[in-house]
Amino acid sequence: MRGTHATTTLVIGTVLTALLLTGCSAFGGDDSVPEPTRRTAVDGSGQVPAPGPTSGTQAVTAATVMPAGTVAAETDVVSASGDTRIHVRVVADGHGTFEAELSGYRTTKPQPMSLEFRRGDVDGDDPSGFRAGVVLWDPATGAPTSVGLGDAGPTPDFLHSVVLVPAPSDGDDSDRPWVGSVLAAAPLHWDLPDPYPDLHVTVGSPRQGAYGWVHDEDGTPTSYQVANGDEQSVIADRFGLTVAELQWLNPSLQTGDPDALLAATDLNLVPSGR
Repeated sequence: MRGTHATTTLVIGTVLTALLLTGCSAFGGDDSVPEPTRRTAVDGSGQVPAPGPTSGTQAVTAATVMPAGTVAAETDVVSASGDTRIHVRVVADGHGTFEAELSGYRTTKPQPMSLEFRRGDVDGDDPSGFRAGVVLWDPATGAPTSVGLGDAGPTPDFLHSVVLVPAPSDGDDSDRPWVGSVLAAAPLHWDLPDPYPDLHVTVGSPRQGAYGWVHDEDGTPTSYQVANGDEQSVIADRFGLTVAELQWLNPSLQTGDPDALLAATDLNLVPSGR
């Protein structure tokens, strides 16, 4: 009987291993897990280590509430021709979020205009499509003096650029084909404390609620592709993180219900990827 039990255990283990290797969830019916470009390297033994507590998860550090008026970023947004410009200074509001002070707007071509903060770099694409601090004005009213950045949360340093974009008017814009295109852009260089200086990702084994695939660069886990039915709390646990840390790494995260995630979403796992 002892030999029979061992044989049965071996068969079950082999079947489960085959399911995982073929990208199929043992709990998700016929739903398949998206294939990664590379699976994460582990510790060299061929075994996936279980997540353990780190200094970053043992003591979660909340974002520091900076005194009102503290400057976090400052830049000039100037068009290539130099005809349009505005000065932008981001300051703490004293309540844990920030606002942008706008000054010195001038242009030789008055037109409806908008300003917005973007996650993408000045010269790069922005797949997230995330925008914050969007404000519009027309020539009659002029640019506002400030705009809130509350929608970017307490750590808005994931916003890498600020841009001026000509806005639609109430009339015929056929003679303004550039409406909606970036007229001027400037990078943002932030001076904010790191809320998680000891954050460290450890790769745990796949589990119900975290069956997606891990991608790595030279053995360092860099991103995670969400599978059907994955949940934030389980994914965070798989990587030895708190939900707050996972959300900090992915500030523009789009979710369904409060814990579920949209399948095929790529989650960032490195602070430099914010």
